[in-house]
Amino acid sequence: MLRITELRLPLDHAEDALRPAIVARLGILDADLASFTVFRRSYDARKKTAIVLIYTVDCLLAVDESAVLARFAGDPHVRLSPDTNYRFAGQAADGFFEGA
Repeated sequence: MLRITELRLPLDHAEDALRPAIVARLGILDADLASFTVFRRSYDARKKTAIVLIYTVDCLLAVDESAVLARFAGDPHVRLSPDTNYRFAGQAADGFFEGA
């Protein structure tokens, strides 16, 4: 899964404008984008006449992600999505509660 940051769209963009923006940013075909989820949405209101929404998006591709990543090797805004799965800490180390 890939993470794209700093994907900027105008404030009044259509709801379905996000998918074409992702496809254009990655330079892939629409069929190659299997799915995407919005991780974060913020806004930039420094210019009151041109407020933009800034998205951070996680994308699942139907093609080889390593080839796409190789094209964006120098771009800090396209990278692998970090693993955010929760991992349960099963047991404390021996002697952890002694001395408390």
